[in-house]
Amino acid sequence: CAHGRSGKTGCTRCLDVCSTGAIRADGDHVKVDPHLCAGCGGCAMVCPSGAMTYAYPRAPDFGRRLKTLLGTYRDAGGKDACILIHDLEQGRALAYGAGRRAIRGGRGLPARVLPLAVYHPAAIGIDALLGAVCYGATGVVVLMDESKPDAYAAALEEQMRFAQAILAGLGYAGTHFCVLRPADAAALESALWALAPAQGVTQAATFNLAAEKRTTLDFAIEHLAKNADAPPEQVALPAGAPFGALTVNKDTCTLCKACIGACPEAALLDAPETPSLRFIERNCVQCGLCERTCPEDAIRLVPRLLLGAAAKNPVVLNEAEPFNCVRCGKPFGTRRMVDNMLGKLGAHSMFAGEGALKRLQMCGDCRVVDMMQNTKEASIFDVAGRKP
Repeated sequence: CAHGRSGKTGCTRCLDVCSTGAIRADGDHVKVDPHLCAGCGGCAMVCPSGAMTYAYPRAPDFGRRLKTLLGTYRDAGGKDACILIHDLEQGRALAYGAGRRAIRGGRGLPARVLPLAVYHPAAIGIDALLGAVCYGATGVVVLMDESKPDAYAAALEEQMRFAQAILAGLGYAGTHFCVLRPADAAALESALWALAPAQGVTQAATFNLAAEKRTTLDFAIEHLAKNADAPPEQVALPAGAPFGALTVNKDTCTLCKACIGACPEAALLDAPETPSLRFIERNCVQCGLCERTCPEDAIRLVPRLLLGAAAKNPVVLNEAEPFNCVRCGKPFGTRRMVDNMLGKLGAHSMFAGEGALKRLQMCGDCRVVDMMQNTKEASIFDVAGRKP
């Protein structure tokens, strides 16, 4: 969960989308009240890391239904499949009503439209959308009737924008996703017939949707890139996308590494031998905790999708010259950090003496030894005359 760290707030997507107020902040994480939760799955849809998931039906179970439906349609000679996702109540009535219009003089549902019922359409996230395209769909339509809160439709449309940006960046032409909120069955019928098939994959994927969202997305993006005509090295994404990089202002970054402690996904790493900041882009969910935690305001988020092995390999964002202890020679910080500290504390009365200022250039162990050995400096005594 990327909700918070050390009093800083990062991701709040599940709290923002929940229509019943069942989710609330609980320290660094969030807590779900089961007595208020309606089981819609909207929180699982918007969660960028996959920390929030549907317990039942599981993602692999939904993926198996999706894969079987599209495979059966393809084996029967069907082309340009379009998945119509609807709920079990009002959505099903609208879908069935549109289909029955064929016996009353209407056109009914297009033959390529394959209805698929779910408990709640708000549970369909970017992993399911891209997974459907990988399995052979040329489009995914999610039916939301007027009884569903507007926040669900807005969140789903955002997920579709992210997925569409990935497909467009990879070279897949057309519009693959949309949310429909028709007033009646006739309006749904007209909207479905007006949809044009988009470009799909040349070969359907064989992988299964995983319980972990990021694993599913890895498989889906790899398959889409493999089937693309000329996949680029990276794809630009809209702000708020769950993929991206970081930029670090090297002039202001002191390598304090507060961002490493704040990162919940191990995207930011320390280096064991040198003072440097490393980054694994595949792990980043763009929660913004590193940006909000940085005391120097040196970090900025860059939403994008980096393809290939480069996304999984650590890269150095910033590195600095190490500063060695003036007493024992052991490196304990960066030269920039020590110089900044000396500049800020050099005029302070507590560091007026040459020895006290030099102590700032020592490691923690040598600093304690120097304080014990230097008996000429003033000490603080308690009222009984003993050192505290």
